[in-house]
Amino acid sequence: MADFIPPADDAKIIWLTNLRDTIDTYSATLGLSAGRVTQIKAWCDDLIAQITATNTAKQAWLAAAATKATQETTSLAGLRGEIKQWKANPACTNAIEAAMKIVGSGSSFDPNTYKPKISGQVIGDHVQLKFGKGESDGVNFYWRKKGETVWKFLSRDTNSPYNDHTPLTTPGVPEVREYQAYGVLNDQQIGQPSDIVSVTFGG
Repeated sequence: MADFIPPADDAKIIWLTNLRDTIDTYSATLGLSAGRVTQIKAWCDDLIAQITATNTAKQAWLAAAATKATQETTSLAGLRGEIKQWKANPACTNAIEAAMKIVGSGSSFDPNTYKPKISGQVIGDHVQLKFGKGESDGVNFYWRKKGETVWKFLSRDTNSPYNDHTPLTTPGVPEVREYQAYGVLNDQQIGQPSDIVSVTFGG
């Protein structure tokens, strides 16, 4: 039997708000004292506040990560071009390269422009997401329902495929889900977002 408390944060806020707002109507019938009603409302309000604060922090982090990725692309591309010219200079010795830590030609893999490729399909009671890692360590998956503007962190995975078992927001009502992924390298999110993949999930 499914739990009456929704697992997803957005649905959980709706559930908590409803419980808080209806408890007064039924408190007498259920034999609840004023003190117990106050405690129930406090539990609801405190969890709503923490979920909201967490969502706000996630969005701030995503914005900061996107700004950092953009700056890394600009700065490192400029530095790679500059250093390439130094290495072509006959005066640039092995000792100079070692001192400046620019030994080697540099990898063709650029974490700042890396864009993972993902695909999705419904398999039974879940959505299966396949992805390629390239030279990254794995991917961070994000999702949202079609029509929403906010991406929600889903999971990090290092081996394809990833199986999303998130239940339907409204039981029995199919929904179109959108998925997006970023590469991960050394526990840091890198590069550019993947193309958005849409999947119709019926539960």
